[in-house]
Amino acid sequence: MSSVKSNVQREVLRSFIDLTVKLTVRCTSQERPDDDDMAEDRGTDKVRVGTGCIWHVREPGYNMPCFCCNCNGKITRKQWRFEIVTAKHVVYNTEEAKKTKIDLFYDDESCQKDGRMKTLWGLGVEIELCFPDKDVCNMLCVTCDEDLGERIQYAWRCRLDKLNRQQLSDLGLQQSCNKDSHPVLIVSHPHGQAKKISMGNLRYAYRNPHVEYNTPTCPGSSGAPVFGFYTVDYFWWVSPVHSGSFGTTFTERSRELNFFKRLFYKYVGHKTAHEQINFGFDWW
Repeated sequence: MSSVKSNVQREVLRSFIDLTVKLTVRCTSQERPDDDDMAEDRGTDKVRVGTGCIWHVREPGYNMPCFCCNCNGKITRKQWRFEIVTAKHVVYNTEEAKKTKIDLFYDDESCQKDGRMKTLWGLGVEIELCFPDKDVCNMLCVTCDEDLGERIQYAWRCRLDKLNRQQLSDLGLQQSCNKDSHPVLIVSHPHGQAKKISMGNLRYAYRNPHVEYNTPTCPGSSGAPVFGFYTVDYFWWVSPVHSGSFGTTFTERSRELNFFKRLFYKYVGHKTAHEQINFGFDWW
């Protein structure tokens, strides 16, 4: 992030990254309908991976029963409740949510060894809200890990700050995208790997109920937040949720993202070989 000029902008970008989580689901509910893509796996523990975004971190509660995977109802001094927004085809209902492992701060492979990555299990997780027609669901989560709670609360406050949302003019996103189009950035866990950030362009913003973009994604990116920039100074406050691809590819071509590599360095994967037509759903 050395090319980002101000500390405020670094914090905004850091909040994008910190609020993105990896989801590993070890259950396919019998309640999925017959026309569901995963209908054949109903009743099994076949593993799938996806991505989610932390949303609406509440102020901490004190001396309350905690239902995280470690406490199971024990009174704790301090706890945080927050939501994770993801695709409904990744986590269909509360039954699946309770069999979901949530990895936070999985930024690179070393995070697993040095303790920076934090993991939550689904004992205290339930589906709070869902939008079946938009492939979106909200999981309610809880943690009494004070370091974890304070870190995600800080990231959430940073994202909420209206002033911060106007401090992105020095990112130079237009250097990486077509001059007359709107940049779209996706933070995700492709194939369940450490976080990667990909960059593309907006195709259609109001093709209800979804938006279209060519930002590269892979299996495991489903449920990722889609950060769209209407101008270089302003982005979608409530991010659409990445759902899938129309399956259309164009002639293979290389695309150098020199600025992007400079900006995000260790988070960026290889250059894109195919241009995709992807879509995500608005849910607000």
